[in-house]
Amino acid sequence: MNQTRFTADAISFVSGRDSSIVSPDVMFSAAQFPICEIVMRADRKTVGELFFAAPTEVFSQQNSLPFQVEPSTEFQVYRIDCRSNPLWTGTVARLRFDPAASNGIRIQVKSIRLLPADGEEMLSAEYVGMASATAGQDDDAYRETTLTGIPQPPPAVTSKLPSQLGFTGPVAGLRARTSREIPAGNIFGAAICGNEFFANTPETRGALWSACWLNDGEELADVHNTVYSSAMHYSPEVEEWCMIELKKRERISRIALKPRHGSNLDGFPVDFHILCSNDGSSWTRVAEMENCQALPAGKDSFAFDFEPIPVKFVKVIATRLRAEGERRYYFQLREVEAFGTDGVNYAAAGRGGTATAGNPLGSGTFDYRKFYDDIFDSGAQWLFVSNNSFLSRHRTGKPPCTRAEIPNAEYLQKNGVKLIYRFLQLPSFGEYRAAPERVVREYVEAVAAVVGELRGKVAVWSLANEQNFYGDTVSPDDLPGYREYYVALVGAAAERVRQLDPQTPIEIETALFDFGWTEAVLAAGLAGKVDRIGVHIYKELRGRDTFPEAAGAVSKDGKRSYTEPYRDYGEQITAFRKLLGKYNPRLEINVSETGVNTGDNPAGGSYYVSAKSQAKFLARLYTYHLFYGIGPTCWWSLEPVKTGEYQWGLILPDGQRKEAWYALRNVAAVLDNSCRPSEELSFRVDGETDAFVGRVLRNDSGEYLIPYWAAVKMRDGNTGKAVDLIVSGPKLRHMEAVDTLSGTVHPVRFEQEGEGYRLKNMILRDYPVILRIR
Repeated sequence: MNQTRFTADAISFVSGRDSSIVSPDVMFSAAQFPICEIVMRADRKTVGELFFAAPTEVFSQQNSLPFQVEPSTEFQVYRIDCRSNPLWTGTVARLRFDPAASNGIRIQVKSIRLLPADGEEMLSAEYVGMASATAGQDDDAYRETTLTGIPQPPPAVTSKLPSQLGFTGPVAGLRARTSREIPAGNIFGAAICGNEFFANTPETRGALWSACWLNDGEELADVHNTVYSSAMHYSPEVEEWCMIELKKRERISRIALKPRHGSNLDGFPVDFHILCSNDGSSWTRVAEMENCQALPAGKDSFAFDFEPIPVKFVKVIATRLRAEGERRYYFQLREVEAFGTDGVNYAAAGRGGTATAGNPLGSGTFDYRKFYDDIFDSGAQWLFVSNNSFLSRHRTGKPPCTRAEIPNAEYLQKNGVKLIYRFLQLPSFGEYRAAPERVVREYVEAVAAVVGELRGKVAVWSLANEQNFYGDTVSPDDLPGYREYYVALVGAAAERVRQLDPQTPIEIETALFDFGWTEAVLAAGLAGKVDRIGVHIYKELRGRDTFPEAAGAVSKDGKRSYTEPYRDYGEQITAFRKLLGKYNPRLEINVSETGVNTGDNPAGGSYYVSAKSQAKFLARLYTYHLFYGIGPTCWWSLEPVKTGEYQWGLILPDGQRKEAWYALRNVAAVLDNSCRPSEELSFRVDGETDAFVGRVLRNDSGEYLIPYWAAVKMRDGNTGKAVDLIVSGPKLRHMEAVDTLSGTVHPVRFEQEGEGYRLKNMILRDYPVILRIR
């Protein structure tokens, strides 16, 4: 689903490919409740479909009930007699509702409920919903040190005593720490997937891909993605529109449209028409085009001339979209211009023009303060950013940094955030083979120019990206030359960076753990030129049951591999660290990208989890990395990645903070770089548990911290298990437990038992609970 919104009485969205709403386990008698009532509305005619499954079944086409959905501005009630499918028998365990047969349809669903045969309303049992982290909170409430509103279900306990993390005594909210309030340093961070960091200052407030770039006069044309794009579609037969409102009526005689990539028409519509209006209600079609395939010879835009007419609004309507890549369709434009008879472009923002669009990929406005509050309030002390334009800027004679980069870097620094700065791209392999000396020199000069501008404001320089993913682009015969190309460019740039900024570490990046590529490039000379390996860790084991402590996919021969013989993630880390030590014992491991998305990624890659399980994943992975001395770790990404139906980010498209954002904040409120393993206390669980993980740490203030959890597959309905914990060591004065998901602090009762202390009925969750002991 795209553009998903929740209100008090409905969920609204634009349908994507195979949009669906799936129930939890419901377990009811098909004979007792044969009617399913759905209250919804749609803006176009479509077909909805209800799927059902027995306890041991999966959803299938034979277990489905299609029905016609009519277009309406009011909510319509659809009652489906499920008995029309003879398989509606026995016990129904789960339901799935597919609201539309095609994408691009605006839909609101108010309710889905089951009714008995006589149509009388059911008497519903009390329902306990799982509130989102942001429900009912305004922007100011996000920065309150209050509970995050992620209630946990009561655990199953065998004793008559209440569980210690579910008891009715006083519970406090965890006091969060901003980035500046963590003096010992924090291993936790976030990445930025786009170039907002480079493009935006308090004076420049356009989010990447948003409508504002349609008439910006190409002020930031050199910055990647400062163009308009609609949301992604899986079919070209979708209507999208954008519009410019002029400051006042002008006599317009020419309208020009600039494609995003010049002569490359990726994203430029195949069929479209242009409408003009002087009042916003009555429209005149002034131009149209079908089967558009190429720009006019020698031109950088499509220009349409007509007799001058008074115009206040210019609207471009795309009726057939063009693919960008494979099976991805967008409506994309660099610029919309509307010229008067005097030759002036009155659509330009500098002339008072305002741009809007029906379904932009980016939001309409970049809120500078909110963007940085999202970083600082989470406690993240690292920000991983990528520059994708430094080489083209150097080649075209532009300044090495945009006007936004230096003030933004300084602003981060003042607020306690360290910057990992990635030079994202290398010159192409073909360029290098044609003129290796010139290409190396040019690349080194481009990197050095940026380092000269930002020296002292960057904590880690990161060179290149995932060049170890060469499997689809480099033939086996070319592989030795390809590695030589990578080592020559990165090695020369690293030497120059070391001369200019000798105190700042240098990092190289690999997609996933890659033992073969890493050994080859270190042996070829990079081992003595770089300080860190930035690994991109994604648990790509195909299926939603992957969990943080599991061994993840690795890169092998330029592609993903799922067959490596590692029992768990810790074994992978140990093996990779041993490999690095073979070439340079001082090499460190950063995790510069990690994440797990909360939607269906049709292209594969990291798997689907719920928003709540994403938060558990983050808390577990970050704490696990602390145990192994890895850091910093940067979650991919801070902001949403809206390239389809899946969400990696910590922030939703509407600016709401996700459960994972709160999990980051809660972990950062307790753990930091001063936490070190300690043997002064011992710690164990009494009884049998599943995949118990725990470690005793001590911080600079003298507190003992014991994070523990069950490393089982994450489930929203996991209620935890009541266990007894035994802590032995110095005399304990005070103990409390921090729930890293809900952000609550619970006093812990304990009683002496021999030389140790017994903590009865502590809850073992599938995410970290941290004992804080003095």
